[in-house]
Amino acid sequence: MAAGGGGGGSAGGCGGTPLSPGPLLPPLLLLLALPGGAVPAADTVVLGLRLEESTKPAAAAAAAEGAARGPIRLTEGSEALLRLYGLGLGPRAAERVAFAELRPGGNASSGNATCQERSQDLVVRPGPAEPRDTSALLRVWVQPLRKDERAKTYVLCSQRRPGLPWLPHQGPDGHVVVLEEKKSLLPLWLQVILIAGLLVLSGMFSGLNLGLMALDPMELRIVQNCGTDKEKRYARRIEPIRRKGNYLLCSLLLGNVLVNTTLTILLDDLIGSGIGAVVASTIGIVIFGEIVPQALCSRHGLAVGANTIVVTKFFMLVTFPLSYPISKLLDCILGQEIGTVYNREKLVEMLKVTEPYNDLVREELNMIQGALELRTKTVEDVMTPLQNCFMINSDAILDFNTMSEIMESGYTRIPVYEDERSNIMDILYVKDLAFVDPDDCTPLKTITKFYNHPVHVVFHDTKLDAMLEEFKKGEEGAWRCCFLPFPSFWLGAKFQGGFALQSWSCPCQGSQEWPRCQENE
Repeated sequence: MAAGGGGGGSAGGCGGTPLSPGPLLPPLLLLLALPGGAVPAADTVVLGLRLEESTKPAAAAAAAEGAARGPIRLTEGSEALLRLYGLGLGPRAAERVAFAELRPGGNASSGNATCQERSQDLVVRPGPAEPRDTSALLRVWVQPLRKDERAKTYVLCSQRRPGLPWLPHQGPDGHVVVLEEKKSLLPLWLQVILIAGLLVLSGMFSGLNLGLMALDPMELRIVQNCGTDKEKRYARRIEPIRRKGNYLLCSLLLGNVLVNTTLTILLDDLIGSGIGAVVASTIGIVIFGEIVPQALCSRHGLAVGANTIVVTKFFMLVTFPLSYPISKLLDCILGQEIGTVYNREKLVEMLKVTEPYNDLVREELNMIQGALELRTKTVEDVMTPLQNCFMINSDAILDFNTMSEIMESGYTRIPVYEDERSNIMDILYVKDLAFVDPDDCTPLKTITKFYNHPVHVVFHDTKLDAMLEEFKKGEEGAWRCCFLPFPSFWLGAKFQGGFALQSWSCPCQGSQEWPRCQENE
């Protein structure tokens, strides 16, 4: 009779944990207690089976499921070394042991029906000799599975002596599961090359997504007009595809997802572990596919985008069936991409913030700022307070001291007031004094009445751009003086009734708001 389910352990992988003789003692004692007192010397009794080694490891998932007691897992096409435990083994063990296929839904208790059809898928040959007949080593050659098979289970069958029926080993530890060999998708060298190439493509897509999308069409047009020769060349190459912003974005994102997914699949096939593939792909993509390329393209996006324009166009063509319809849908929903447009306030602030990095001097920055604020500021904001203006009384005599004071002031147009400074009556042009002799002590009224220069009066809320146009229309093409209406209640006591605006040589020349002008005398 065949022995019952033995205590032999089985390995879930290539090798197994050495089997302790403890589990085998109860079956041995039971056999010795049978009638007759002992097993006949010619009989063979198999108590257990253990995997010693295999030329091919079992699948990782199957090995992880292996337990101390359970079926042995082998890989198709492998050669395994199995150890038998029992009685009366010795050199004849290979002749009295075989394997039979366990049909779906069948079990080892089906008896002779299972072992009558012994399988040739597991070829048993004698292994190295053992000194005692309680243990024997067998070499088993595992034949490949059929194409439609992923796994197959076999049961250990033993014959106690020639002429007796073959009986299956009871219990799961007498089962052998043959698993399909996991074949690599590609050769190892090709997988390594593809993984390296996919990491490069992942980094390129990630970097271009940041670098190209940060270059809006408006900025590219600016670079084409005022950049360096190299920048102009780069901008001309990028601008056609950048105009199709949503199409470019969809193509880059689809390419990036495709590359990262393929990379994970190849790593899983190469490593053989799902968790290992996830960890390896995460580390590789984060370092080489995100951090490094984005740090590079955030600073040199124009150059990188221009030099990889061919690859970008290729992937735009490859992803066209999917990315183009999505981009058109985004165009309909989001509208046309205009780019970054700066209003006056933002443009002035941008000039101020970038002052340490641009080549503008302070005076140029002041003039640009003043020109941009022409339409928002009024004459009240930029004109010189009346008390700070250089003025002359209408009763003054043009003697040497008076004319010296006028010349030392440095102004070409001087307001003339009567009685009080807010009562401005005339304008004195310094050029009118060219033929005046200080020794003649000519009254100032004589000169002002002779030339009779008009005094321009404007309201305090007049915009600077309108005022500039009025100045351009002045007589003789010259900049004229103008005054705010002098009643103090119009402007408030702070301004003392009015302001005066002269040309570049008048007291307002220190104002940062007023642009540089040139007087045409």
